[in-house]
Amino acid sequence: RLDGRRFRRADAHGKHLFHLWEGGLVVHVHLGMAGEFYRFVGRPPIPRASVRMRMSAGGVTVDLIGPPTCELISEAQRQAVLDRLGPDPLRADADPDRVWAALRRRSRTIGDALLDQRVIAGVGNIFRNEALFLTGIHPLRRSDRLSRGQWQELWDTTSRIMRQGLTEGRIKTVDPRERAHVRSGRPARDAFYVYEREICRRCGAAIREFPLSGRRMWACRSCQPWRGRTGMPLAPKP
Repeated sequence: RLDGRRFRRADAHGKHLFHLWEGGLVVHVHLGMAGEFYRFVGRPPIPRASVRMRMSAGGVTVDLIGPPTCELISEAQRQAVLDRLGPDPLRADADPDRVWAALRRRSRTIGDALLDQRVIAGVGNIFRNEALFLTGIHPLRRSDRLSRGQWQELWDTTSRIMRQGLTEGRIKTVDPRERAHVRSGRPARDAFYVYEREICRRCGAAIREFPLSGRRMWACRSCQPWRGRTGMPLAPKP
């Protein structure tokens, strides 16, 4: 249905990619954890069984391999997907006030809210860990207990590190001045403050690891304090 049609443009919102083709057709892609695009110049290889889409023109071929979602939809269906998503911090049209309003409506942990694509689109597990650390907010703090200023700082920080990752083509949140002492060849987690670390690279305190929203969460006991009478971080009532 797409052979011979003109590719108009690509657009992304959060983790969802849309290829817009002439005739009002849209390819909707979600890469998940395993999907990837492969580019070949010249004669392409025989497609693997896992190829979901092949685009080829002018001696260049791009294969999409292994995504959980690759479907041909209409513009109306694309809008339905967009309507389910929160603002994307990477987009110029993103409205942080819309996210703020969603955070105020429910009593839930801020760490959980940041992974809810209906609240804020595109934030993955590494970004939520690092943004919360950089703003000194404990992941189990109630989202409706954040001040407006704290939320704005969290939004600005999240936007900044996501844009930095987009520009550099990799997720690396540690300030270069704090990375200077790191020896080359160390694991990729040396690019992070708390994600997959045992000791805080800023204060040296032990980092607590715990599950949240089906993923792993890391928080510095010193840099992200938020404790109740029991000594445990405050969280919403179940």
